[in-house]
Amino acid sequence: MTDISQETKSEIQSRFPLFKEACHAFYAKELPPAKYKGTSGKFGSYGERGGQSSMLRLRFSGGAVRKKHILFLKDILGRYPLDLIHFTTGEALQIHHLSEENLLALYQECFDAGIYCYGAGSDNPRNITASPLHGVEQGEYFDMTPYIEAASHFVINLMPRLNLPRKFKISFSNGLDNEGHATFKDLGFVARPDHTFDVYAGGGFGVNGSRFGILIDHGIDPLDISYYIFAYARDIYMKYGDYDHRGRNRSRFILEAMGEDAFRKAVRDAVRKVRSEGNYRLTIEPQTPSTKGSDDDRILSDPRIGKQKQPGLYYVAYKPLGGTPDMTVFTRLLTALSAMDDVEIRLNADETAYIINLTAPEARAIADITVSDTARTPFEQSVSCIGATVCQQGLRDSHGTFVHIATVLRESGKDTTLLPKCHFSGCPSNCTVQQLAILGLRGSGKKTGTAMEEAFDIYAGGSYAIGQGVMGTQIGTITTKNLPAFFLALNDRLLADSQAFTDWYPSHKDTFRDLVQQFE
Repeated sequence: MTDISQETKSEIQSRFPLFKEACHAFYAKELPPAKYKGTSGKFGSYGERGGQSSMLRLRFSGGAVRKKHILFLKDILGRYPLDLIHFTTGEALQIHHLSEENLLALYQECFDAGIYCYGAGSDNPRNITASPLHGVEQGEYFDMTPYIEAASHFVINLMPRLNLPRKFKISFSNGLDNEGHATFKDLGFVARPDHTFDVYAGGGFGVNGSRFGILIDHGIDPLDISYYIFAYARDIYMKYGDYDHRGRNRSRFILEAMGEDAFRKAVRDAVRKVRSEGNYRLTIEPQTPSTKGSDDDRILSDPRIGKQKQPGLYYVAYKPLGGTPDMTVFTRLLTALSAMDDVEIRLNADETAYIINLTAPEARAIADITVSDTARTPFEQSVSCIGATVCQQGLRDSHGTFVHIATVLRESGKDTTLLPKCHFSGCPSNCTVQQLAILGLRGSGKKTGTAMEEAFDIYAGGSYAIGQGVMGTQIGTITTKNLPAFFLALNDRLLADSQAFTDWYPSHKDTFRDLVQQFE
């Protein structure tokens, strides 16, 4: 199997003193946060707002937290004073509020446990995202898991050789859903029924413009994914990327400058060039499916429990509000999973954690452990970045705003199940791709009288479904303080019409616009 080489491990480890030195200077107030970010980001860490603490990002390719990593997480939760963990939109896991000592110690412990924080930030290939139930979902075309794992190792081996102008995001879709966002990353692979992948490239969302990727090639051999990764990084991104203007150095701007036909040709030519240079084909290790358990579909009466394609096995969906689990519940979850065979946690880009490979009794136990800390309605399943109270880049407290609205809705005593799953981004970085939600919000400001107030821009009508991708329209801007009343009013309208927002909005666009204007 394509694995991470000892040479790569040694090279990554040899760079740790750079991180340690910068980290010490940051905590000593000798290095400004903006400059510290240039070094720390390479090691998967950023300073937090206020300059007193940092976060560390743990990459789990395809969102897969294996049993050995579950044991590791349980261990560190017992030894470190951790109070905030975030399931991210990049299917990674972030540990927040870390002191200098704990940050450096955890980084090293993660490395020793085979969890690579290096490259999880800054101008590097980021954590590979994927449809979260790869390998276990009923109806999937084939198991992408071994290809995701091999591609991840290939990428980590490449990192020391790359000097990218900006972050490089890679994703996989099982062809049934687009939860990994494969059609709008820098490079995406979408599974086909014939056990091949379609390749998309040039997508991305953020400051100064957003766009979907374009189809590059149909039906490539899964073992040839590596040629596309290497070619795109070196001979597209590094060759044509803008190193002088950070606001326009994502690979989507290369596509924009070239035009679709020229860009597609450039990518294909780059792949041919890499093929001519040597054999970079992936090697994989077939997955051995778990054989424990027997069918007991009575547990499917719980909507959070789903049935896997493996006979007798189930999964449980766990969605803490905003992707930040209650630490007591999360510790109980890890403790329970530590005693179960073959289990994994799968992190999704919408901040849901799926616990897979459970027998019926195990699924019932995991559902019971997480029931007090999970979303109950589509709105509570909303996606939110960590927000400006923690993130130095953040403009508004997206996470806190979402949780406050969810609390107001719960306390209203009304049926709120018709409200949709929303995406809350705290700033123009668009980390939750709010333009692709049926209802999205992005942190901004609004002038009211002579004052500038905290606000969120409102988007509606987006979708990222395979073959149905469309960007939502910005409808208006509502001050943060008016958002709870806006959602209560929207909920009343949906109840009056007896229709869920996803069905209601397409035929009530003008009504929705009028409602937004009432709260602007």
